[in-house]
Amino acid sequence: MTATRIRTPFDPEKWIPIPLDYLDTEWANAGEWAASIAEEASRGRPGERELAAAIEEHALSIALHPAEHVGARFWHFPTEGVPTGFVDVYVEARADDGIDPADLLPEVGFTVLEPVVEQVVGDFFPRAVRRLTVNAVLTSDDAEPTLMPKAEWLGIREGWVGYLVSLDHDTNALSSRIEDIDELFRTLDPERLS
Repeated sequence: MTATRIRTPFDPEKWIPIPLDYLDTEWANAGEWAASIAEEASRGRPGERELAAAIEEHALSIALHPAEHVGARFWHFPTEGVPTGFVDVYVEARADDGIDPADLLPEVGFTVLEPVVEQVVGDFFPRAVRRLTVNAVLTSDDAEPTLMPKAEWLGIREGWVGYLVSLDHDTNALSSRIEDIDELFRTLDPERLS
């Protein structure tokens, strides 16, 4: 399966779109993109050089994160705040067979708390849910489990399913972007394919 690339509306005061490839862009690769973003975000701010280095490292790690089947990726970097992490957007053609959106969410895995599933509203997805979980993840066989909070949005409409996911080791960082991801999901139009 190949990724369905999507162009979706976003608030530039809250999100930085991350290229999933560099064809037809001004950057040759992820390193050039990260350096460009870091220069722009740190220009004229106190400790500009150190800040640029930190932003570039963070941007590069997100840009290099695996993106198989991802339709769009956005870095939450509010102009009046600090960067908190990213969200991946997926869209796929699918007949609306009346299934409950919650039943299409991926297997939840091992959770330390009962997942919270709520109905949400999308302009283009009349049936949608948001699920919040706290998973326990093993990084190696002899390691202690690590907590990994996760937020997911899934919507169904005739012909399409849309899915957004954001994870973070930092519960507060994830929590701080949920409202902005709600808005990103609300305006997700699966027919805006690139």
